[in-house]
Amino acid sequence: MPGEGLKEVNVEKLSAQEKHALLQLVAWVGDDHERFLSKFKDRLDRVGIQLPTIEVRYENLNVEAQAHVGSRGLPTILNTYANLLEGLANALHLTPNRKQKIPILHNVSGIIKPHRMTLLLGPPGAGKTSLLLALAGTLPSSLKMSGDLTYNGHTMDEFVPRRSAAYVSQHDLHMAELTVRETVNFSAKCQGIGHRFDLLMELSRREKEQHIKP
Repeated sequence: MPGEGLKEVNVEKLSAQEKHALLQLVAWVGDDHERFLSKFKDRLDRVGIQLPTIEVRYENLNVEAQAHVGSRGLPTILNTYANLLEGLANALHLTPNRKQKIPILHNVSGIIKPHRMTLLLGPPGAGKTSLLLALAGTLPSSLKMSGDLTYNGHTMDEFVPRRSAAYVSQHDLHMAELTVRETVNFSAKCQGIGHRFDLLMELSRREKEQHIKP
């Protein structure tokens, strides 16, 4: 409460009403982030600061996996132990690898331009998730990728893609007590300032030079 200072509490011992009040405190949507970001964009435009943009290009992108086919690919207890023993034997070069290469993506090309929303459609098993994981740089090591993938002309080896893109799984964990808007609002508050500190410093400097009071 205001004026009472900081006090440490055990969240697990709070009552239902107190938990609700806490959630309202940390995830309150009264300070609309859309309105805040709109005003912040106006401040940047007023002093002539352009936000960095990213253009993603992928050309002849291929993703393939190695897996057993037929009855050997069924998730049975026998196959589980057989695959485990075969994996150990392959690691010791005692037996050849009997897995077959299965193409997931084949020669996929495209451009994702900044300031646009891209809709990805396809039937189940078409490779939508694999494409998004590849673009975000989070493709599992069990999958082999080839082709050209660049962010603003830079390859994935020249920077950290996780600082520019993220894949959000459709099976995500959220607090059940929060609405979608409250969840996004809470996540935004947890992001912190990060690498945007230099941007805010430059914004403040230009506003002072132009005698602009935000």
